[in-house]
Amino acid sequence: MGPGVILFVDREMSAAAQLPRLLQIMGEEGRIVILGDSLEDLASVELLRHRPLDHLISEGTPDEIELVVTTGKLLSGDIFGLEKYMSWGTAVTQVEISTYEDKRAALLEVSRAAEAVGARRQVINKIEGTTDELLMNALYDAPAARGEGNPQFRRAVLSGNVPLDRTGATALVRWACDGRHFAVSVLDRYGALDKGTILDSVLRARSERGRPRDKGGAGLGLYFILSSVTRFIVNIEPEARTEVVCLFDLRERGRDAESWARSLHIFTTR
Repeated sequence: MGPGVILFVDREMSAAAQLPRLLQIMGEEGRIVILGDSLEDLASVELLRHRPLDHLISEGTPDEIELVVTTGKLLSGDIFGLEKYMSWGTAVTQVEISTYEDKRAALLEVSRAAEAVGARRQVINKIEGTTDELLMNALYDAPAARGEGNPQFRRAVLSGNVPLDRTGATALVRWACDGRHFAVSVLDRYGALDKGTILDSVLRARSERGRPRDKGGAGLGLYFILSSVTRFIVNIEPEARTEVVCLFDLRERGRDAESWARSLHIFTTR
């Protein structure tokens, strides 16, 4: 199989095809998207550690739009932008964040936007909390990961022991809604996040379920985020920028909502 080959593999096919052998055949350039497995399954998360395995969709009937967008991003290399997951023509709002006051104002705008499109209060709370976590990571954790900040600063901020002020870092928060999904993305200019860190955080988030979530490091408050979002997408240009995109399904009600993100995608520029 040559460069640019993308293979979608469901649970039954992966078992029958002897996935390790399939990974060897695909090589470095091929990409495999796993369908039907879940982030709830430890084996599935461990499986993602293989280089060509960066995409997992756990829902029974995969969304056609998600499959098309994933394929297009893998083939084109054009990976950034939450608008790829929205219906054509959907308006996108964006705000540059560099201070705590900026962050507070942006969270209020995002919450109001979600309320304006009819999101339920529970979903609005998830959207606001997720956006807050992503901004904390972009403004405090990402600089620390690159050695450009105090790694203890985030913990001090959250504990209220230091004034919330300019950190020297900036982040771009964007949001949009197409009637079905409300999408939020946060972009930093460090590109320090990588696949290993994300998967380690997933495993840690699983082990911390039901206990207070981690308040420091590059874990993105991952337990809260993954238990809040419908889709979790990370776009990485190493040492340049990281964009995390989170989608929330506005059609779901409490009894229908999954307790864990239904899909995880990690795209890295080559």
